[in-house]
Amino acid sequence: MLLYADRPAHRSRQLAADGAWLLLVVLSVVAGRAVHGAAASVAAPARGFSAGSRDLAGRLSAAGDAASGTPLIGDDLADVLGSSAASASSLARAADAQVRSALELATLLGVLTALVPIALVTAVRLLQRVRWARAARRARGLSASPAGERVLALRALQRRAPEQLLAVHPDPAAAWQAQDPAAVRALADLELRALGVDRPTAARR
Repeated sequence: MLLYADRPAHRSRQLAADGAWLLLVVLSVVAGRAVHGAAASVAAPARGFSAGSRDLAGRLSAAGDAASGTPLIGDDLADVLGSSAASASSLARAADAQVRSALELATLLGVLTALVPIALVTAVRLLQRVRWARAARRARGLSASPAGERVLALRALQRRAPEQLLAVHPDPAAAWQAQDPAAVRALADLELRALGVDRPTAARR
């Protein structure tokens, strides 16, 4: 399958379009990373709260252990401190859950920001390239035979601008109907040039 046109001008346009596609892919990835970073920053307060709650729970638990040896009120004080430590641990777990949710959302937003434009533009560009490759392959095959040349010449009459057709022949339609070999070949070449492809070597004369 042809990947690029034979003619430099057409090939340059294809390469420029591919370069634009690649640039958009890079920009989409950069945008996705930026969105991920911005969304993930929302988790910073919850992460700090979790660390603080976990540290408080550790201190309260240690204080409860130390207070348990206090005469008379030791056990009651240890129970209160232990209950407070458990509450702090519960708050830390809730904050951890918020952090995980925020990071998951950040990942989803980042991936979608990058993936959606990449998928859309890649699909469009791939469709364009496949269509061109098929048309170029068929046109090159048609140019290898007189009957195929006439088909290409007819396509040129249907698709090309009037000024291009008149530059080939003063009355291109009549010349095609009369099967004027020179006019038919010139019209076929016009269609090939529009696609940016050359005739097969064996068909050149």
